[in-house]
Amino acid sequence: MKCRKSIEILMVICLFLITVITIEPIPKIDPEVNGDVLEFNLPDLQGNIVNNADSLFNGKVVFITIWGTWCPPCRSEIPTFIDLQKKYKEAGLVILAIAFEKNEDDELRREQLKRFIDEQKINYLVLDGGDVSEFSNALPQIENVDGLPIEIFIGVNGKVIEIRNGYGYSESWAEELEENLQNLLADIN
Repeated sequence: MKCRKSIEILMVICLFLITVITIEPIPKIDPEVNGDVLEFNLPDLQGNIVNNADSLFNGKVVFITIWGTWCPPCRSEIPTFIDLQKKYKEAGLVILAIAFEKNEDDELRREQLKRFIDEQKINYLVLDGGDVSEFSNALPQIENVDGLPIEIFIGVNGKVIEIRNGYGYSESWAEELEENLQNLLADIN
């Protein structure tokens, strides 16, 4: 009886292991931009509207990170963005962060973002995307969103080159990001 019980338990464990080993992980699908140009019309933290056609972006390589202060992987990337902004701003790089927070009150949300930016010493432009529930209204062209952060590379012609999921800081991620930006900046010169 005891042997039979042990055999049954062993069979259940084996079936479980076979199931776990043979199931392929579901691949994470990268987000997509519907169209060549990502159009946006969002307020900065002072309430001034900034859009993709502003002269600030003309002839520049634009790297957009879509993030939130509540998102640990998003927060882990900030020091890299600060360094890249310092290093490549004069070469024509614009880093733009579009924040989606968990606060529906515009004024409070922007005040929280301002404090966070000051604390982190963020040196790049941050726009207020709104409450996280408003994502699809603020950026309706972005599809297949599975979470934050999202990274978007825009060439000097203003067209989206790549959009992908971000995963947070790693040394290999930072090296790949810098290499991609250097390649895009070479098109300016």
